Amino acid sequence: MAEEQESRQHGDVPERASTAKKPHRMDPVIRAAFASVILERRLELGLSQKQVAERSGYTEEYIGKLERREHTASFTAALMISQGLEKDLLDTLTIIRQRMDQFKWLEGKDFEAADL
Repeated sequence: MAEEQESRQHGDVPERASTAKKPHRMDPVIRAAFASVILERRLELGLSQKQVAERSGYTEEYIGKLERREHTASFTAALMISQGLEKDLLDTLTIIRQRMDQFKWLEGKDFEAADL
């Protein structure tokens, strides 16, 4: 512990885990499933991306990127966006899980992926 503190004082920062920047091979599948949930629920409620953004505390640009599958939402983002869409997070996660098979074809084949 003392050695770690001394190391930090001298500017030596421990390396991040080797998986820190490697995506999980299922990221595209989960992104697509969540995107479909966001879009479908937003349209059901008659909301714009801007309105979802305002309700959830994110930007309209971020909501758009999630819908276009350009970003993988954090757990916090999933929770806040679900609330903004008047949906319980557990319901959202259940729907995502059910839709994963539909998007299975997007699963990455990256042998450098974090989970392999």
